[in-house]
Amino acid sequence: MDHRNGRERGFTFIELVFTIAIILTLIGIFAPLAMDKLAQSKTARAQADIDAIAAALTNFFSDLGHFPACNANTGGDCDPQSNSVNDLRFLAVCTGSGSCEPEYPTFTGGGATWDLTTNQQGGADAPVNNAYNHLVANNPNINATEGESGLDYRTTKWKGPYITKLAVDPFGKAYIIHVGAMQKTGTAIASGKGWILSAGPDGNLDTAPTDTTLQNDDIGYIFCTNC
Repeated sequence: MDHRNGRERGFTFIELVFTIAIILTLIGIFAPLAMDKLAQSKTARAQADIDAIAAALTNFFSDLGHFPACNANTGGDCDPQSNSVNDLRFLAVCTGSGSCEPEYPTFTGGGATWDLTTNQQGGADAPVNNAYNHLVANNPNINATEGESGLDYRTTKWKGPYITKLAVDPFGKAYIIHVGAMQKTGTAIASGKGWILSAGPDGNLDTAPTDTTLQNDDIGYIFCTNC
């Protein structure tokens, strides 16, 4: 004969509802905390990446006496605020040596001056704007040969790679280096200063090259080697 009572048959409906309510309450408390920690970790990674990029630029400048914005063998005006002859007005940091254009952040600050698609080398030459071809490989003209005499950075001075790993930011967009502003004294912010930026969680690059403070959720800082 089966002598089990009702309590042994399992949870009652009220007990089940009460248990679900407790679980949902705990989720409501801890889910925002987990998301906040995730956001903090992504911001910290972006800041660490930017520090590594700055260190690479410092070492490049120390060896060659100029930033990747200007190839010493070809010259050129690297003023990022004008449409005069430029080598590079910006470098993008993404994965690999091809064009970073699919990973460009949307630029919402400062108008067309820093519209990345317009201001890049353009078309098949878009990989020229990829930091990989300046900091990892000595191939600024993005042809098939690295370290070409008279075309690429002088092999006696270029001692890269200057950084071991390049990738998009934690939010899936390319970091943007305003090397033209760094190279050209007295432009953009002043005295060779330029931004290294992540567009942040929203993917919109809100900080203009003439801004002296970060805008909205952008991550980064103003950089120069001889300030």
